[in-house]
Amino acid sequence: MGAGQLITTKHRSRDTGYISLRSVDEDLAARLPELRLPRMGEQARAAFRAVLAYEKPPANGSVVDVLQLVEARGFSAHPCDWIPEYSWQLGGRHPALYQPWVDWLSEQGLTKFHQGNTLTAENCKRWSRGQRRWALIEMIRNGRDDDFRAVKDFASSQPVSIRLQLVEEIRAWGSIDGAYPWQMPYPWQTPLLEHFLEDRAEKVRSFASYKLEGMGDLRTEEDYARKFAADLTVTEDSVRYRDPPESYTKSVLYTNFDALADALGLAPNELARRSALDETGKPLIQLAAMTGDAEVRSIFATRMLDSGNGGEHIPLAMFVGSAPSLWERGLKAMFASPYVNSVQELLGSKVGTLSSAAMREWPCSHHISETVIAELERGKLPVNTAYDPLRVLGKVVDKHAAAEVQDEALAAGMAPDNPRLTMLKLNLAL
Repeated sequence: MGAGQLITTKHRSRDTGYISLRSVDEDLAARLPELRLPRMGEQARAAFRAVLAYEKPPANGSVVDVLQLVEARGFSAHPCDWIPEYSWQLGGRHPALYQPWVDWLSEQGLTKFHQGNTLTAENCKRWSRGQRRWALIEMIRNGRDDDFRAVKDFASSQPVSIRLQLVEEIRAWGSIDGAYPWQMPYPWQTPLLEHFLEDRAEKVRSFASYKLEGMGDLRTEEDYARKFAADLTVTEDSVRYRDPPESYTKSVLYTNFDALADALGLAPNELARRSALDETGKPLIQLAAMTGDAEVRSIFATRMLDSGNGGEHIPLAMFVGSAPSLWERGLKAMFASPYVNSVQELLGSKVGTLSSAAMREWPCSHHISETVIAELERGKLPVNTAYDPLRVLGKVVDKHAAAEVQDEALAAGMAPDNPRLTMLKLNLAL
């Protein structure tokens, strides 16, 4: 058996000129680590390749929804058909299922380390500074899960230059100056930034001190909650902004729902019941969507549905961990949303299970024949591939419903080899 090689297949694209899809040859496919799911069979592979050839996904994020259906049916892609993009510009944003391939290829020296790789103490020096930056940011973002223990352990084995880079990335990122309070002191944990005040190198200690001083007097989520609370009006039946500011991004991102409730002298569930649902309460809705308290999220979701809010106005996070009856209400609300892909996002691991009866409640299914006839008579296609009802439905319905959609399209005059049917054919082949 040979060592094998990476393969790049280029497709012309009217949007970007051309796109490159990555795969490997049979020899390299045999060497790749086994994933937790088996590779799909030959019929499904052919259907998957047809989807890729038609849709020409320009990056990993553009094929995630297709791979979600494949994974939900209990399979993984075959590496001779597709592996995650690994260029420095486009690497990352692939499903976690394929992480073993991504890391193995870089560890073997077949691809450069990029932001989609797993950063470890052992491979850190093999990264370019620019790509390592994104990996450090991801490590910090995930650090709350273990009280930053993994971050601190990683830092302890690294030279001064990398520890300095790590401290540099302890910040809010994006358009916000400074660091997030959760990277600051906490009463119940050793804070991340303050941890580096005890670093063995003066450069690191000085930089950490400089960043802490830049936070001013507001350093904890509780501090920001009190500042946030001062701008709110509390009555027996409502909590709302007195005068909504032009931007409240910092107020939302710098605290948490429990801390705000405490600053207002309310229990979290009581704040959830009183929060205004109009523009004056929008920051409270956004803050609630980020809480780990399922009861709080469910209260908001129920109230928003009861008040007639459409699915496009309700954060999908509100339905995570909710009771089945509330989740079903959320699904029907998403059916009415103009953002058709929100249905797939809510379904999550349940994609590929939507029944024919449920599908027919979704207005998206009412346009199958209409779009086929529009293409036949006027050459008119859906506004873009992502909003084609044949694709949207093909990603989420069960096999019986997929066959029903395909039959309806064919009955309306669509040719059996029309590439718009590729997603439905993949659904049926899995």
